Amino acid sequence: MAIFFGLNIIFAWNRVQYSGDFNQYGYLTIANGGLALLFGSRNNLLSLVARVPSTTLLMFHRWVGRAAVFYASLHLYGESRDWIREGEVSTVFANTRIQVGLMAWLSLALIFVTSLSIMRRQQFEVFYYAHALFIAFIIGALIHADHAPEFLLPGLCLWALDRVIRFSRNFRRIQILSVTPYAGGVMKIKIRGFKTSYPGQIAWIQISEVSFLNWHPFTVASAPGDDEAMFLIRGLGGYTRRVHDLAKKNNFEQASIAEAPFPWKIRVDGPYGVSHTQWEAYPVIVLVAGGVGITPGISIASHILRHATGTGENIEGGQPWHVHLLWVIKDEQHVNWCQEELQHLFAMSASPTVQATFDLTIAITGSARLEPRGANDEEFIALEGQTSHNYDGPGELIRGRPNIVQWFRALRSKRDGLDGAVNVCGPRSLISMVRTAAAELSGRGGIFHLEEEVFEF
Repeated sequence: MAIFFGLNIIFAWNRVQYSGDFNQYGYLTIANGGLALLFGSRNNLLSLVARVPSTTLLMFHRWVGRAAVFYASLHLYGESRDWIREGEVSTVFANTRIQVGLMAWLSLALIFVTSLSIMRRQQFEVFYYAHALFIAFIIGALIHADHAPEFLLPGLCLWALDRVIRFSRNFRRIQILSVTPYAGGVMKIKIRGFKTSYPGQIAWIQISEVSFLNWHPFTVASAPGDDEAMFLIRGLGGYTRRVHDLAKKNNFEQASIAEAPFPWKIRVDGPYGVSHTQWEAYPVIVLVAGGVGITPGISIASHILRHATGTGENIEGGQPWHVHLLWVIKDEQHVNWCQEELQHLFAMSASPTVQATFDLTIAITGSARLEPRGANDEEFIALEGQTSHNYDGPGELIRGRPNIVQWFRALRSKRDGLDGAVNVCGPRSLISMVRTAAAELSGRGGIFHLEEEVFEF
């Protein structure tokens, strides 16, 4: 990021070439626009070859996009100021080259507005399809600027190749095995005919009965190579809410496709994304999830337990893996979302052929707190939990918000001297607490290497 900002500042102040009448800002616009195409492609060479995580690519995609909007606005402001001063506004705006330049700027501005966080989360379809305006920007830039092809065509060619690859995947045969709605506005979909290569990858899903055009990204909660893939869909935005409402309307039950032909048709694009973490290289795996953020945790845990079955020991030799999962949810009913998968993980870890342990703690934040047992009740909740005696599901269930730092401290005491890889997926507040705890508890007793995941599309 420092190099990116530095180069933009240097070229913005360059007065040697492309400097007349704010032209350098126009060239910085198309230069950043070309980079936005490179970072925004799903089939990305940086991801495939250099194993750059999708979160990093998306971060650069957002920043180069913002830079393009910023420089385009500076270019328009500088040129317009001179036109107004010289009284040439009507003459200049009658020029086709200027008109398509304005079209290009307006396209970027609309993409920027619809890409704000509130729009991405609440109106994902508006955000997603507004990006089609980038075609208008490219056409306008190619007509408006003399040297636009040199900046835009390389990224445009790779983007076109990405579209060809994605189109070819539409011919895969995908079977829906089950669609199950749950409390909390969550629906589970299981499919066959789709496999991932790395834990925690995402896929874009299109359901014809909901919309023939809309695609939406979801994390695959399955281990790499599994014949079946599972997704959790929460009805937050328009698309996901319509999917959930349709499932409830049809009163779907968890049934095998072999029992009855499923009425939905689904297309899946992916898998996409790689992790910068080699999970099997760490003896301690720490997974912290909030709500439906449990999906990458299940995928990683399944991958580790399966890997432990195949080798019997980690790369250090003779040392088993230890997987610790903390799942924070609002209601005890939400355990049902992944109860089947969690029970399967416990069954795998209990096998004598699996050289790994699996510990699960489920924190119910929406339940009423029990009366404190003493002055150190906060620590008690974090380390032992106020266990529900009526709970007979997988793992240990506690009530109240967990103290993340204390939970990490107890884990460090239990696994002293071992490095750990941490994955956290959930709201930003949870990510911030896990980041603080991992940094505070890293030291001579072992280092926690953190990987964060948050919905950023």
